[in-house]
Amino acid sequence: MMVDSKAALFLMLGQLSNRTIRNLDNIVPSDPLLLSESYDLAAMVPEKVRKAGETANAYKFFYVFENYLREFVVEILSRDGVGSWWDKVPTDVQTEVLKLEETEEIKSWMALGSRDKSALLTLPQLLRVIDHSWKSGFDEVVRDKSLIQSARMLVHLRNTVCHMSELSQEELDRIKQTMRDWFRIVAP
Repeated sequence: MMVDSKAALFLMLGQLSNRTIRNLDNIVPSDPLLLSESYDLAAMVPEKVRKAGETANAYKFFYVFENYLREFVVEILSRDGVGSWWDKVPTDVQTEVLKLEETEEIKSWMALGSRDKSALLTLPQLLRVIDHSWKSGFDEVVRDKSLIQSARMLVHLRNTVCHMSELSQEELDRIKQTMRDWFRIVAP
């Protein structure tokens, strides 16, 4: 019995030491970030690569949430079969998206492929469409307009992540909670 408790203590101390060392600024992260087979950014700028890994989860959450909302908006606005979903989008949002389309045409040398208008809708625009078209079926599925407001609170955090800044654990928790609320109601 004494051997088992000593082994458990040894393992716990080893795990704690490993975690502590991994978080030191100049220790190379275990996951490489390769620009090529021989060029590893993790070895060159370990602290930045470590922070990028921590922030990557927030990016993934926003990627899933925004793409889900895009499909959701198109689906709800297309339900009645009358006209195009795009015709039901508020004029100000249409104008903003058309400007983005023009920019994409100018940047056609980039390998983005063709994207439909829904792919150009940003999180704030998606929330504006849902709010504006609330009685077009969003009220039946979302049921609580406070979800729109809570998602609007995430826009600043989304921009923070997309502008390559770090988020605290508290803000990552806020993102998770808001998205949990949405998915509990909208996609149970």
